Amino acid sequence: MSRIRIAATAAALLLLAACGGDSISPGSGNPPPPPAAINTIDLSPATADVTIGRTKALVATPKDANGTALTGRTLAWTTSAGTVATVDANGVVTGVAAGTATISVAAEGKTATAAITVKVASVKSVIVGPASPSVKLGETITLAATLRDDADQEIKDRPIKWESNALNIASVDPISGIVTGVGGGTATITATSDGVSGSVAVTVKVPVATVTVAPALDTVEAYDPRTMAAILRDAKNNILADRVVRWASSNPAIATIDSVTGVLTGLDRGTVTITATSETKTGSASRVIVIKYRSVAAGSMHACDIASGGFVWCWGLNGKEGRIGSATLGDNEMSSVPVLVPNTGPNALRFTQLSSYGTHTCGITTTNRAYCWGSNGWGQLGGGSNASQSNTPITVSTTLSFKQISTGADHSCAVTTDNKAYCWGHNDWREFASNTPAMSTTPVAVLPEMSFKSITAGTGFTCAISVTDFPYCWGASGLGQLGNGTPISYGNTFSATPVNVSASGLRVIDAALGFACALDDTNHALCWGSNGGRLGNGNGPDSSFPQLVNGGLSFASISSGTGFSCGVTTDSAVWCWGANDNGQLGVAAPAVATSPVRAGGSLLAAEVSVAGVSTGFGRHTCTISANRLTTYCFGRNETGQLGNGTTSTATAVNSTPTIVVGQKPLP
Repeated sequence: MSRIRIAATAAALLLLAACGGDSISPGSGNPPPPPAAINTIDLSPATADVTIGRTKALVATPKDANGTALTGRTLAWTTSAGTVATVDANGVVTGVAAGTATISVAAEGKTATAAITVKVASVKSVIVGPASPSVKLGETITLAATLRDDADQEIKDRPIKWESNALNIASVDPISGIVTGVGGGTATITATSDGVSGSVAVTVKVPVATVTVAPALDTVEAYDPRTMAAILRDAKNNILADRVVRWASSNPAIATIDSVTGVLTGLDRGTVTITATSETKTGSASRVIVIKYRSVAAGSMHACDIASGGFVWCWGLNGKEGRIGSATLGDNEMSSVPVLVPNTGPNALRFTQLSSYGTHTCGITTTNRAYCWGSNGWGQLGGGSNASQSNTPITVSTTLSFKQISTGADHSCAVTTDNKAYCWGHNDWREFASNTPAMSTTPVAVLPEMSFKSITAGTGFTCAISVTDFPYCWGASGLGQLGNGTPISYGNTFSATPVNVSASGLRVIDAALGFACALDDTNHALCWGSNGGRLGNGNGPDSSFPQLVNGGLSFASISSGTGFSCGVTTDSAVWCWGANDNGQLGVAAPAVATSPVRAGGSLLAAEVSVAGVSTGFGRHTCTISANRLTTYCFGRNETGQLGNGTTSTATAVNSTPTIVVGQKPLP
């Protein structure tokens, strides 16, 4: 095609378009319709409030004549007062200053307007910080106030006025909020803006001038934690609170103290200085740490007691049985000074109660578990052990919890925390109140239908007091030791059935060798069974009826053993009666006292225990002093059973109480 022909064709097409011909749609040959014209613009909202510094978005919608919303149109936004409110190309209005402004939007000759009122934000709340502020005397702290409106938006650049309600404690700069400590105490600082206030309590700390350590106690028992206190005062002698105090001990081997809590724990005898420090000021006090002794128990030729912390110490004959806890066994193995019963480690046992009579010892721990050690020929250690002995404590039961325990010659008994009685060991004499078994290495329930307060094991017989206060005994009966008033047979008789002791009001019984003694609710002592001085009622015959001990003494506790008894009276004196061939009554003569004699002269005691017997010779007595700081023993001492560091002949009379080695206060 020639160039002239192509040009002519193009011209014809342009002419056709200029004459109003339809546009040509792609593929159809028809031109598109023109865009609809804007008839109105809807502007929403038509009125609005805006807070200074905040924004509000307006929405403009162009519409055609039919009210149909149009899109893709260019909108122009303007404000009538840019110093009051501004508007951006998206219709977002920003408040500048208080007043009114008209916001307009225009497109294709159409216009819409919105009335905008710009307001100052109102303070809704004032929050003062920091929380719980404090300042030292003469020093300053700067407080800050945060203002918020009803939309919880922060308001800035508002004037704030500061005030103190106690200028003698803390002053505050009215503009900056800087607080100055003036005097000790607490002041309320208030910030106010637009009539709305917020406040905070400011504590002014006065310097510590003196530190005094309290309480004013002189002695502390080892392993009995005490919380020490520090009294802090200012220069005007006012007591100060809420101060950091740090503690220290001069000798942690004697006593430790928690540096933060001030809990003091004594570990050994001695004097320790405890120091409290606060703000470079110190105060101190000296405390004497003491060891106290509890629950002394005398066996046939040994003795044990509990020291502070629940540790058990024993002395005397160890023998083949390991009576005192020593691992060195043999017929003549002994110690005349106390040895610690094996019990170490993080789970070390802590005992509260001990009992010994013959060649074994039992105790109850702080967790109400029972443990025994020593001879086990009849299973008297419990715990299911068939070993002949154990020098280390073995658990009697892992399920039963006990509150009281008693050892006899070859059996042991205890009362559980729910008042049920159990025995284990020898039962040939019906010590279990049953005909079977002959022996048991584990606890056997005694009269399970009954409940008991206490139980006591002697040689071949057992006695107990029920929760209804009835006294019972059972087992060997040939010497009248059951106390039920039946004729004495002097034979190998026994009763598997408990019999009532012929006395009322008994509150405690202690079974011994062929006899028993008890205390009634008037604190008088009664004894029954084989006499020869054992009953303490003079030269009377043996008796299966309880006999009142001579002298009319009021007893707090009583202990009976091999041929003699001792008791501690309500005024802490020790009185004894019965056999005295080794001075075990605490007097040199007579060889037998048929009425009570005062033991140890002026000796005052908290507890007393006399030796029983299984094998060997139970002829010594041990006591704990009234203040529980010293342990004394007297009587036979050929195996070191007095614990005084010496031994003597089997016939020696040692009637003067001597101190168990190490078991007395430091000078």
